[in-house]
Amino acid sequence: MRRIGPRAGWRIAVQTGHITAAVLFLIVGASIYGRMLAFSGVPGQITEWAIASGIGPLGFLFLFALIIAAMGTILDSSSIMLVTVPLAFPISQQLGIDVVHFGLVTVLAVEIGLLSPPLGLSVFVVQSTLKSEGVTLGEVFRGAAPFALIMAGVLTAVILVPQIATGLLGR
Repeated sequence: MRRIGPRAGWRIAVQTGHITAAVLFLIVGASIYGRMLAFSGVPGQITEWAIASGIGPLGFLFLFALIIAAMGTILDSSSIMLVTVPLAFPISQQLGIDVVHFGLVTVLAVEIGLLSPPLGLSVFVVQSTLKSEGVTLGEVFRGAAPFALIMAGVLTAVILVPQIATGLLGR
């Protein structure tokens, strides 16, 4: 059994502090961004446009999922959700989309994006972990592709059949 000495414990605590501070700054920035959006009236204007376009709940969810998945190829999940949800959530509420349904669609779309080329961040994390084993980035993308496709199928099913997301809640 390996023990952590005082020096290693201190180094771990400092690294944890750095990561925690970065995440908290991200949350503070997102909070400021959300308030700025609320004061500017942008979410209300986007909501009015989306409703006037006649896109409907299904069209909105498919479009939203596509945008989120595309963003997931280049951004991390926290950033995507902190930037897009304050804009999209009011639209989903006006279209009568259940909160849990909207949340599940958001999370699934983000995760699909994190597995998709060109910059699927989850794939890069896996590849960096397995680099010493000689695993290439292409191999990891090819290995992740079936999972991304299955998740896309599940996302489509969840969008088309909201009861998949809300059924256990009795909604």
